[in-house]
Amino acid sequence: MTNIPSTKRELILVTAKSLFIERGFRGTTVAGIAEESGIAKGSVYSYFTSKLDIVKALFIQSDERSQQAVNDLLSTNKTKSEEFLEQYLICEFQEVLNERSFIQMFLTDELIIMDADIMAVIQECRINYHLSQQKVIIKAYGESISPWVYDIVSLVNGLLQEYAIYLTLDDANFSIKRCANLISFFVDNTIKALEKSNLSPLITKDNFPLTQNVDLDNLQRQKAIDILDNIKNHLTDLNDQQKKSAVETVNLIETELTKTELNNTLIRALIANLRPYAELNHYRRRLAETLDVELI
Repeated sequence: MTNIPSTKRELILVTAKSLFIERGFRGTTVAGIAEESGIAKGSVYSYFTSKLDIVKALFIQSDERSQQAVNDLLSTNKTKSEEFLEQYLICEFQEVLNERSFIQMFLTDELIIMDADIMAVIQECRINYHLSQQKVIIKAYGESISPWVYDIVSLVNGLLQEYAIYLTLDDANFSIKRCANLISFFVDNTIKALEKSNLSPLITKDNFPLTQNVDLDNLQRQKAIDILDNIKNHLTDLNDQQKKSAVETVNLIETELTKTELNNTLIRALIANLRPYAELNHYRRRLAETLDVELI
């Protein structure tokens, strides 16, 4: 069953994605998105500055959905090792199939792939993706495999991405379960061989290319600040009293983010203060995930 968009922002994203797939990025206009959404063109610009801004939001949305799927799998799946990895890969391949048409559109339009802001978002998504996969490997094989986790994730990622390209660009028609089973078999046997070898890890936390020059704590805080800015810029559906209350809460969170040590209990409570405003649920969830606090 297709989820019905609960806010104007979600409606714009759903509509834009559909039009991008149908007409391509160049063939889609903000006016067309507004018309198809049944809302005023100005309303689109109150949420997004441009078509590229909408594409960025769609990538972020996909990244959030991927992270949530991993978190759900980690919290509910009780299997281990090869079986757990296979379940994760099936979820990933299913998402690839779900997003195949959008991925094809994205990869064939140089206006998108040459945009610096889009590439920055994709780079951030890559970091998040890798960190999520590290959790999957540790969950599957335990802390003893930690020294190898960066290399193992690179192996998983390489195989997953290659088969994903077959599915998306080449429209391959093979069973994702069979594919997931094969990759998990490769990885499982590689891990068993590594545990018996005298080899040392190639990639570690200190030399990992995606984060070697990145302050992850500062990145986390900057992402949170960006989300808070978005909240301030998207209060158009609230009345004056609600806007005042929401802005006060945002300001308190911003103040907390300037401190050396974050008070996660306070941050969790402040994020909960935004719960009455359905229009902000998207940002509230992103904020909790970014700051790694429970959403209440």
